[in-house]
Amino acid sequence: MTEAELCKWMLRRLGAPLVKVEVTQAMLQDAIDYARHWFAAKKGVKKQMIMPMMSGQVEYNLPDIVDTVLDVAFPVAPMDISMVFSPFILLDDKVPYDVFAAPQSAGLYSSFTQTLQYIETAKRILGAEPDWRQEGRKLYIFPIPKNDAGLWIDFKSNNFTVEQLNERDHDLVKRYALAKLKLDLAEVRGKHGENPGAAGNISLNAANLQQTAMAELEKLDQEIILSGFPMGFLKG
Repeated sequence: MTEAELCKWMLRRLGAPLVKVEVTQAMLQDAIDYARHWFAAKKGVKKQMIMPMMSGQVEYNLPDIVDTVLDVAFPVAPMDISMVFSPFILLDDKVPYDVFAAPQSAGLYSSFTQTLQYIETAKRILGAEPDWRQEGRKLYIFPIPKNDAGLWIDFKSNNFTVEQLNERDHDLVKRYALAKLKLDLAEVRGKHGENPGAAGNISLNAANLQQTAMAELEKLDQEIILSGFPMGFLKG
């Protein structure tokens, strides 16, 4: 459903064209904008992108589309066998589980697997395992990268259109927009007071419309919490 179709849907829900709905096109657009901002603040849209990583650079400006970084996937570096031998040299000049171990080792594949585990442990101890943290509009990666590569970024974005939302999120946004429009319409009708009619004065449903809209907004605030995707851990 596009924004134009959403405007027509909201008018139908309010009784148009059978009854006159006292709203303008600007009021319809305002209601949609309110709903979009509400969704962005409460949940946002999860997206992915590849961001270039430069040799020697640890600080990066995040694009405007990125609001909160959820996870960063670093390129897989080729295994450096030299890490097996330094700085963990033993008295007999051998590192446990290296692929060049003595013949009495458990076997080539077992030794190779244990060597990989040993290297990963060494990286963590030496602080060589890549990591990241977000501070405002900056992304920091460490340790200092030695090669140019690409980073796979999972992030929450507040930059989206109504059409890009999945069915569940789209339903939340359109219902919120309708509730906000009801509030605006209630304010307009509340200023009219009573209108003369053939059977006497007629009061518009401003109070009932406002009460209904407030209840719907409160319910939607609860629904969007339950629909939220799990947030990633911020490093730091």
